[in-house]
Amino acid sequence: MNLKKLAHWILVLGLSGPLLSVAADSNEPVCQPVTKSGITYVSGGNGLEERQALNDVSGDYNLKLVFAEKQSGSYLADVKLSIMDMKGRKVLEAISDGPWFLAKLVPGRYKITAEIAGKTQVRQAKVGSGRLAQLYFYWHVE
Repeated sequence: MNLKKLAHWILVLGLSGPLLSVAADSNEPVCQPVTKSGITYVSGGNGLEERQALNDVSGDYNLKLVFAEKQSGSYLADVKLSIMDMKGRKVLEAISDGPWFLAKLVPGRYKITAEIAGKTQVRQAKVGSGRLAQLYFYWHVE
């Protein structure tokens, strides 16, 4: 069970004390990497602990996407992503669980489409093997 689910059930059931210390001592990674279509990615960043965990592993990835609200800077989650190579082939489709999304892509140029609340943005990224390419997506969300 991941930490989010455990915390949810602790709150729902009104449990505390020893169970909270077990959750805090868990060796389970805060954000779990996923491999889909041969691409490994991880997303999250809902809270300081998750952002720190993602920051700690960011050197293992070569693309970082960040999603936020334009006016307030508040982070956004549940962003639908599509990553395509420059020949128009879909490389990956995913939903970001949080405001940070890290991916390991083959070096090259990509077109990234991000959508939230029916609003879509498209960006291009040049991804290399020795550096982290970063893109920021900002929306007006009502």
